[in-house]
Amino acid sequence: MLKTKYDLLTRNGKEQFVVVPLKDFQALLQQLEDEADFRAIEASKKRNAGKRLIPHEQVMREFGLKTTPKKSRSSPDRD
Repeated sequence: MLKTKYDLLTRNGKEQFVVVPLKDFQALLQQLEDEADFRAIEASKKRNAGKRLIPHEQVMREFGLKTTPKKSRSSPDRD
């Protein structure tokens, strides 16, 4: 959970507004978007559970798209 500092503004003695630093607000928005993406992926997994999977390369071929070769990862040199 994201911890942030904020100020509450009142109107007529009731809390009405929140002031949050921009950087924290942007982080909150990103966290909400990530959560929505996660929920969409999980729902998709449930909808497609047990269905036949189609390999990425086959999909690319069927749509006439070129695949880019995977870059090999070389281990860093060790002293």
